[in-house]
Amino acid sequence: MSKQSLITIESLMEQAQVYASAWSLVGGMFDQGNQLQAAEEEKVRLEAMLEDFQEQTDANAAPGNLQEIAEGLVAWHQGRMKNISSVLGAPADTEVHLGETVLTGEKLQGFRIGLIIAQEWFEKFPLSITPNTPDSEEE
Repeated sequence: MSKQSLITIESLMEQAQVYASAWSLVGGMFDQGNQLQAAEEEKVRLEAMLEDFQEQTDANAAPGNLQEIAEGLVAWHQGRMKNISSVLGAPADTEVHLGETVLTGEKLQGFRIGLIIAQEWFEKFPLSITPNTPDSEEE
């Protein structure tokens, strides 16, 4: 990847516009005989920018970054499931305060039933993390 500044979607779109404008002039009344060559040069610039952008995107999606994201998601899920367990582990008549609303009686019972259902539905997180083990060839 070239050592130029970070390529953004905006800069790609600007170059695409330059490329399209250059092609729109080919063979037209403003073509001084070199417009096809100019359009092809703009195409080469756009392709180079797209290649650099792809490399930047691949670098930002490196396995280490994905590992951090996955670990964060797993930790978030575990924390939420722990919160549900804590509420369900409290005595059944414990008042629950949700902002200014206090749940008691039937409302509290319905809330606890909802938590039991949520716990059952979301207990297993659909993402797991396994440590990387080196391939036998790399050892």
